[in-house]
Amino acid sequence: MYRYILIRVLLIPVTVISAGSIAFFLLQLVPGDYVNTLNSEGGASFKSMKVLREDLGLTEPIIVQYVKWLKEILSGSLGYSILEDKYVLPLLSDKLETTLTLSILSLIFSLLVAIPLGTISAMKRGSQIDEIIRILTAITIATPPFWIGLLIINLTSTQFNWVPPLFYRPLHIDPLTNLTFMVFPVLTIVLTTSSILIRLLRSMILEELSRDYVRTAYAKGLTSHSVILIHVIRNASIPIITMCGFFFSAVLGGAVVVEQVFNLPGLGSAIVVAILSRDTPMLLGIIIGLSVIMCIWILIIDLLYMLIDPRIKYS
Repeated sequence: MYRYILIRVLLIPVTVISAGSIAFFLLQLVPGDYVNTLNSEGGASFKSMKVLREDLGLTEPIIVQYVKWLKEILSGSLGYSILEDKYVLPLLSDKLETTLTLSILSLIFSLLVAIPLGTISAMKRGSQIDEIIRILTAITIATPPFWIGLLIINLTSTQFNWVPPLFYRPLHIDPLTNLTFMVFPVLTIVLTTSSILIRLLRSMILEELSRDYVRTAYAKGLTSHSVILIHVIRNASIPIITMCGFFFSAVLGGAVVVEQVFNLPGLGSAIVVAILSRDTPMLLGIIIGLSVIMCIWILIIDLLYMLIDPRIKYS
């Protein structure tokens, strides 16, 4: 197992640099650059724009630009932001904390909601409770997260006269204010993500209930609670954990959108600004950061398999 972990850890830099390199060359195909964006209203002369491009290194061959960018990545700075005139890593540290806090809280609460409701829906198959859960989950899945966020803001502010704090405070500075600010964004993502997990868990539990080992457990005199909690949910949780690896990337993507609705200073705003201003180093730095997070998360998911199912071994 330790050899497997070591190999996976060593592959993380390779995977991350490969993802960043693909993104680098794809961005080179997009017409325009930072100078064009800066001169979007016109007025600058061709000569001044040419001088600025030369100062920023935008006129150098793509391979030369790539080698310089790769050196900055390997140095740990994640590149140099053209717009902010600073290294990318310090710019992303606080924004990454905001997005990770939102994503992790959303995933945790989604599981806390999905596991009991998915189990109840499966155990009460065909009942009124099952129908209500299925209808509500279908509605929330079909509704875009940003629209759910706007509805939550409207309802809580107009009907209950309650709004989150006006100013965002990082988690490491003011945890209470930070978590209070996170209530609405987390609720927005949980409503969508938990609905998908509820339906997935319901299907997995129904599939497990039809297996022979469940009938054998009942024949031995085990109660329904024992069969469900000890056998069925444990076996059904293995594909759920697999899906959590994909769901976390979906939650990250949803967090980027929800951050714009609730004006959170996370990666969402940084991505929008980087795209609109054509700040390529900043955008590539964000891609590198997200790639590192996903590689570590997928490794954690793989290792959790062994805790749940001892039959799974890595060598």
